[in-house]
Amino acid sequence: MPRETLTLFSADLLSKWGFNDGDPPDDWLDYCEAHGIDYNIVPFPLAALVRRYLLPAIDQPVTVVDIETIHNPIRVDTVDGQDVTEVWHGRAPEPKLTPEYVEVPMADVSRLACA
Repeated sequence: MPRETLTLFSADLLSKWGFNDGDPPDDWLDYCEAHGIDYNIVPFPLAALVRRYLLPAIDQPVTVVDIETIHNPIRVDTVDGQDVTEVWHGRAPEPKLTPEYVEVPMADVSRLACA
């Protein structure tokens, strides 16, 4: 049985390889298969999920940037007004973002993906 929620970790915003390196998570693929959704046609809405569910929950003031890449396409570029782009590659200490994660109902993921 597929999970009925998707976990978005705040720390994934701070890494080039975050959010499964930009690939759709297995929980989403399992959900799609169980519900007859062709995930080859319906794109996983990572950036929309991050903007709608994760960013509003983060306690620290952050700004994000969308990046055209084969890796994580949405990342925090400032935390508390400080540039954190060196953190993306592990070249600087990682600031702590809270909460650690948010849970998004898969039904909401599906609605965003199919919109």
